[in-house]
Amino acid sequence: MAEEHDRSECLATLGALTRLITNAVPPLIDQLATSRPRSVYRDALEFFERPLLAHALELTGGNQLRAARLLGLNRNTLRKRCRKLRLTLPRRSERTSAGRTATPIT
Repeated sequence: MAEEHDRSECLATLGALTRLITNAVPPLIDQLATSRPRSVYRDALEFFERPLLAHALELTGGNQLRAARLLGLNRNTLRKRCRKLRLTLPRRSERTSAGRTATPIT
C-alpha cells in the first residue's frame, strides 16, 4: 500500500515537472529565435543539457562512470559533451590503483 502511494506521488511530481518544462519551452524558443535564429535547436539542447550533466555529476560525487551510467551514456560521450559545453569535469586528487596520480580532465 505504501509502495503504491509512493509511486503515485512520484508520478504526480513528474507530471508537475513535465508541465513546468512544457511551459518554459515557448519563451525560451522565442528568445533564442530572436537572438540566434539559425541555431535554436542546438542552443535549446545546450540550455537543458548543461544543468542535466552537471546535476548527474553532482549526484555521483563527480564520478564520471556512475554519472554516465545514470544518464544511459558512455563515459567518453559524457566527457565529450562536457568539453563541448565547457562544463568543468571534477578533478580527481586521489591516487589511482596503479599508484599514479590521476590526470585531470579539462
